[in-house]
Parts: sequence; structure tokens; C-alpha cells
Amino acid sequence: MARKMKLCQDPLVLLNLSRCLMAEQSNDVQRPKKEFDLIDESDRGAAIVGAALLEDSLVTMLKSEMFIGRMSQKQVKDIFDLSGPLSNFSAKISIALAFGFIDKTTFNDLQIVRKLRNKFAHSSDQLSFDDPDVRSQIGSMHCFKCAAEKLPNRFSPDSEGEISEWQMKADGYIRLNKAAFSLAVRDLSMRIKYGSLIRGFKKNGLPLPDLFSDFKDIFES
Repeated sequence: MARKMKLCQDPLVLLNLSRCLMAEQSNDVQRPKKEFDLIDESDRGAAIVGAALLEDSLVTMLKSEMFIGRMSQKQVKDIFDLSGPLSNFSAKISIALAFGFIDKTTFNDLQIVRKLRNKFAHSSDQLSFDDPDVRSQIGSMHCFKCAAEKLPNRFSPDSEGEISEWQMKADGYIRLNKAAFSLAVRDLSMRIKYGSLIRGFKKNGLPLPDLFSDFKDIFES
């Protein structure tokens, strides 16, 4: 019977695995994949596409934890299809937390992204990441706060929107809230992908590799 290989908890295996993954993780950090660069999207597009990317990251992670060899492709597909138990973003987030695949901080941030997606998708108003309500929501995200601290000072338009986004780009500026949200989406995807590995280091008494230092809170949780 086909049996899926689970992540080995042997310290030496974990250490070797981390070394293999570091180059890939470093590329993700230093040169974010184009699909995670949401700056050129509209604000509505950034919120919706960002949520879709994170939902895809959850699907990939959940499938990696499943015993695929025991199931047909159709059975696997049915789990995530429209009427399946993991058909929606909320269910994927909840099941990932319930089985310990993500930590509570990641769970909370994903829930905010999910709610933002719904807000942007269903609002008839021209919403912006600089609107007070939206800014308050993203401001409570752990990954957004971390991303905003790393960004150099950037102009954030006032509520009157006196300076157009086109003019800001032409002058070499980016909008802080939108840029930090874009980076937060990338970092959330990384937390989904590497969370189990990071927790494995602590469980086996290994130090956290420097390249995972941005995710120290997972290691210490």
C-alpha cells in the first residue's frame, strides 16, 4: 500500500532538510516571485488576488499533508471542489489551525485577509488600503506590521486623495499600506509553507536558522 512520507522529526534530518530549503527560501525572500508583487494591481485587485494566492498556498500545504497515495485524483479534487469540505477559504484556514499546520498568529492574519477580500469584492464603493476602516484592519495584522517596519518612509495619501497614484509612481513613490500588504501576503505564504519545519527545530532542540529569523514568533510559540 502506498504510504505518504511525513516530515521526519530526527534532528539531523531536519537540519539537512533546512539546508536544502534555505536556498529556495532565500530566493523567495530576496527576490519575491512576481505573482506576489501586488503593487501594480488596483487596491480591489490586490485584496482579491492576494487572498487567492494565500488560498492556493493553503491548498498546496494541505495536499502535502494528505495521504494522496490512498486516494484517487477525483477524491482529492472533490475535497477542494465547490461542494467539498474544504471548498472555501474559511474552511481551509480553520482546518489548517485545527491540525496544527499553522500557528494562531498566521490564522488571525489569514482571517483578516479573508474578510478584506469579501469587503473589497462586495462593496460598491471605491475602497482603498488608505481608507480608515481598511487601514485599521490591515494595521492589526502581524505580517503587515512587520512589513511596514522594513519599508523606507513612503508617502501615504490623505483622505482627499489630492495626489494621484499615477503621479506618485512617476515620482518614485509607493503607497505604504498597499506595499506593506503585498509583502504581508508573501510572508503569510512563507509561514504556511515553512511553519511545520520551523516548529520542528524547536521540538528537536535545534536553533532557528538565520534565514528563518523573520518567523521567530513561530519558533517561540
